[in-house]
Amino acid sequence: MNNFNEDDDRYIYDIVSKNIKYFRMHNQSKYAKFGKLTQAELAEYCDLSHSLIANIESKKVQQYFSIAVLYRISKVLEVDIKEFFIERKF
Repeated sequence: MNNFNEDDDRYIYDIVSKNIKYFRMHNQSKYAKFGKLTQAELAEYCDLSHSLIANIESKKVQQYFSIAVLYRISKVLEVDIKEFFIERKF
């Protein structure tokens, strides 16, 4: 588990990446099968690489990404983009 403090820009990326994974695994969008999407499916529907999605969700890799990438993911997951910025306890 990464423990970045709020003064570190990695802090927000950590929160967003955890939320992307959560919403991918607990998804009710038109794309989801059995309430979840694989990383490969999410990547395909977003027109992004599988490795980018895997790196975003990885605890070992610090993957930076644009707001445009986040927007694509939010549209496919059918989740309001602001939901990705809420710190949750999983």
